[in-house]
Amino acid sequence: MTLYRVALRQQFASWLVWSIVITLAVGAVSSAAPAVANSQAVVQLISSLPASLRGVMGGALMIKRPLDGYLYIKLVMYLPLLVGIFTGFQASSLFAREMEHRRFDFLLGLPITRRRLLLTRFLALVTAQAAMWVVAIGALMLFVRQQGFPVDVAGYVLVGFSGFLVTLVTTSAGLWASTAARDYAAAARWGLGIATVPFAYDLAVRVATVAPGWRYILPYGYYNPPHLLLTHAFPWLETVVLMAATVVLTLLAIRTFERREV
Repeated sequence: MTLYRVALRQQFASWLVWSIVITLAVGAVSSAAPAVANSQAVVQLISSLPASLRGVMGGALMIKRPLDGYLYIKLVMYLPLLVGIFTGFQASSLFAREMEHRRFDFLLGLPITRRRLLLTRFLALVTAQAAMWVVAIGALMLFVRQQGFPVDVAGYVLVGFSGFLVTLVTTSAGLWASTAARDYAAAARWGLGIATVPFAYDLAVRVATVAPGWRYILPYGYYNPPHLLLTHAFPWLETVVLMAATVVLTLLAIRTFERREV
């Protein structure tokens, strides 16, 4: 537990900065909610777009619930990217920075296995990531309610859970990058790429509607807030697939770290 608390403290400053940035973004987007909530012009505009663009911009959600559709295209769509950048960088620095600066001698001298050390730090980062999602979704619902609109609590809880699963994969991939990279700069590039490149790919495939099935080889393809908000269906398939990917990537990180010479 001591190592876990130390790992949490090391991430607190970065977590606080990112949480404040996300909360400010939520507040800025929510402030325009009254102008959009009952706007028929927005609905007509969405209805006139090609099917691919309607899907990217919320589709039926924008038409049936313009406020939630607006929040989706302005903010909710990008939350996994924002949290993913935080976790990607944090995961990539868990070991790469300390190995580069030769601060690992003390940790490896403790009566603890490398596996336990890695999993303890990974658990602390997952805790910080989950807390960031709670802040983001909680702030969103609070700001919308302050604007005088009803809040789909169940729907946004499901959205937060779905986004958490996506960034869980990002975190485990960043963890592997940290154990495999030759130095911190390389690990940081991998951490940023793991968060941003799949998101850009998913967005491009959805807009182009070319080989849409390829979206699902990457985690962002399983993030579908409009569907969750409209149906309140628990994402069973997404949970199984993304948890399995997290386990595989974490085991790969453990294996890489145990074999690496420090």
